[in-house]
Amino acid sequence: MPGETVLVVEDDEDLVHMLEYNLKNRGYRTLTALNGFDAWDLIESEKPHLILLDIMLPGINGWQICETLRKHQQTDISQIPIIMLTALSSPEEKLKGIRMGADDYIPKPFSIKEVLLKIHRLIERDTTKKALEVEVDALKAKESQLTDFQDMLFHELKNQLTIIGGYSRRIKEAPDHEPERYHHYSNIIHQHSHALYALVDQILLLTRLTQDNWSLPVEKISMEQIIRNIITVFAAHADNRGIKMHFEKTENVADIELNPTAVRLALSNLVENALKYSPRSSEITVRLGKEDDWGFTVDVQDSGPGIPEHEKAHIFDKFYRGKKGKNQTKGCGLGLYISKTLIESMGGTLCLLRNNKPGSCFRMTYHPPEFQGSGLALH
Repeated sequence: MPGETVLVVEDDEDLVHMLEYNLKNRGYRTLTALNGFDAWDLIESEKPHLILLDIMLPGINGWQICETLRKHQQTDISQIPIIMLTALSSPEEKLKGIRMGADDYIPKPFSIKEVLLKIHRLIERDTTKKALEVEVDALKAKESQLTDFQDMLFHELKNQLTIIGGYSRRIKEAPDHEPERYHHYSNIIHQHSHALYALVDQILLLTRLTQDNWSLPVEKISMEQIIRNIITVFAAHADNRGIKMHFEKTENVADIELNPTAVRLALSNLVENALKYSPRSSEITVRLGKEDDWGFTVDVQDSGPGIPEHEKAHIFDKFYRGKKGKNQTKGCGLGLYISKTLIESMGGTLCLLRNNKPGSCFRMTYHPPEFQGSGLALH
């Protein structure tokens, strides 16, 4: 495998030069050591892709190097392929080398073609093995991620059903409530029913996004209409807390091809988050604007306490909740993570803006695919 590093550990300098010359001609990066102590220093500092190891060495012999290497705590050292080169050609010596952890054993004198072939095969095998390990780790991480999503989302699903069930029982057990109380209860049931629909959509979308070779289907949508619909959905909740929700449009934004469910869920999470942290009798602004004539931005500005500087690097992490959030609001720490995941799956970005206004402002930025590679900066 050209470009890979091979360490030659051999005390015969003529043999070292011959191996080094042939390895370099094949494109390998070559390191050499004439004794066991120098060899071990190079192993720990360079972590070669393969070691050609003589047995009879001054200082530390090849058996000791092989045994120590296989017991090393760092896997990128303990798993380095080893080919032993030795004049000791008896079957017992070969078996001893294999027991010590050598991958192959070549008696001297040897054919340089055989050595080069075995080096190629061992490095190729090791490269394939590492690639498979990476793939397995990725699959395990994906499975773990999906399990975490399901556990947290179904936990939230249960919470919403508990609230709906509780207020439904109040209506059933006391049918003579005054109209104002019925109206209050029905508003709460409506809000949490909407949350249930959103959770179901999130579960379906996130499950599909974890599957390979699946992308969100798109259709032409009006960003203004989606934002106005979201504000309408949360209007009752905002009114109950005396919060005014404003929609602002800096310029007309043309209809654009995106996944409407993903856009709605991502922006709904941002608006709901703003409502959670904004104090009573405050304001929330959702602002739609153009971006470089081709894309658009959506800002969600709340009137909450803002986010401490030391927490800003973690706000989009899965299950992360800041200290104020844990103490003041309910939730599982998935809202911002889900919004970012959905927006990025469509080719957009989500960030926390730095501005001089009180509270926090989150910005979604999107450019159509034909302009995303044009060198334009995404904010």
